Amino acid sequence: MTTSPCASDALPGGTVDTPVQEVVNNEDGTLGGLRLTDGQVVARRVIAVATWMEARIEGLGGLKLPVEDLPDNMGRRFASGMAGTTEVPGVWVAGNATDLAAQVGASAAAGALAGAHINSMLATADTNAALAATQGETPAL
Repeated sequence: MTTSPCASDALPGGTVDTPVQEVVNNEDGTLGGLRLTDGQVVARRVIAVATWMEARIEGLGGLKLPVEDLPDNMGRRFASGMAGTTEVPGVWVAGNATDLAAQVGASAAAGALAGAHINSMLATADTNAALAATQGETPAL
């Protein structure tokens, strides 16, 4: 879900909920205000923009990974547990697919943690299979 940016006016007179068409500069190149889609220009010296963040999910629809909305309509991410685990067996997520504000370092660390968790699970499965084989049992999957 994306929304159009609107101008918020904290001065007496309330809030302007009309979508913004463009930023308007003064003749000297400094910020002059915002032109709204109805043609009105709202004078501003400062503009703060909140972005909508969303994990890129193209090509992953078939996995049916659960997504969740962030508080305050900030965006949507893949839902995950510790070390990037998901509700889908065998699928982990990491980095800014699940932590949308993560930068490169944090994303790499999350990927390393997910990889360590995957490695641990595979090593445990191999060990269980080897133990079952020595006892003449069929390993549980």
